[in-house]
Amino acid sequence: MAELSIIIPIYNNEEFLQQTIQSVLGQTYHNFELLLVNDGSTDTSVTICRQMAEQDSRIRILCKENGGVSSARNRGIEEATGKYIAFVDADDTIDSVMYDWMIAALEEHSADFAVCRVIKEKRYEPIVHIRAKGIISTTPLSLLSKKGYFMDSSLNKVYRKELINGTRFNESVSYSEDKLFITEILMKASKGVLLPHQFYHYIQHAGSLSRQNTAAIWENNFRVNELIYQKVGTLATENYELRYSVFRGYAKSIIAMLRYDIKYRREKEYNKTLVSYKDVLQKFLKTTKMPLAKRMEYKTYMHSYSLASLIHYYIKGGKKHE
Repeated sequence: MAELSIIIPIYNNEEFLQQTIQSVLGQTYHNFELLLVNDGSTDTSVTICRQMAEQDSRIRILCKENGGVSSARNRGIEEATGKYIAFVDADDTIDSVMYDWMIAALEEHSADFAVCRVIKEKRYEPIVHIRAKGIISTTPLSLLSKKGYFMDSSLNKVYRKELINGTRFNESVSYSEDKLFITEILMKASKGVLLPHQFYHYIQHAGSLSRQNTAAIWENNFRVNELIYQKVGTLATENYELRYSVFRGYAKSIIAMLRYDIKYRREKEYNKTLVSYKDVLQKFLKTTKMPLAKRMEYKTYMHSYSLASLIHYYIKGGKKHE
């Protein structure tokens, strides 16, 4: 039985899929199964999967109707047989020693999960790594506020399967679903180990979800941050940095919706959001240190639709781009 289950959700990724799969098959850690979860692709992704599976018996192909990335990852979790679980996106790439070193660190420190750094780039450039000691954390939830480790991503981590247990990705959320999943995982964990190596290569493609700008994305982002804020609020923790970080993410997700509404002339939606969450934003300004220019920017978004439109749409030239 494989020690590690690597899950790749796939939806119309024919352009990048082969390189992604090859980077997984090229791992110096060999005892794994690769679960390729086809989420209703309509291109040649399944054909590529089958061709690769003919070359390596560690590949298992799972086909399902299109339900989104969360649904595909959940299917992979249900099918996983390994002691450990990891996720890779179908258009990213990983360095060859990633799982070898991460699992070694996880086992050495009897940790629940291991984390590595991420590098963003337009095309894959392999990195020669030198072994270095990891950082041990016995307060995993506090890592949500740690910079430099993409803590709100599910991709740059290895988890003990028993840690995930009944936790699943929220299939009703189509953006920032990783952040909610990771928060729920960290709430259950006792120990984590963070490696300083950039093993995971997040390839920046023009069509990436993160580059899209739609109302649904910003509304989902807000929903996730609100759920996290509520979950952390129920905990008996005195970790001020964690509570502040979570609250800041919640408040800034509201501002992001207001900014979107101004840009795309959604006065009704702007007014509804401002009425519902103005108290949260006022608390954010009152309790948060920031440069004066940024404070004034936030205040203009919070004042009224007319003022925010005047400054951020008309004066800054939004109208001429219609």
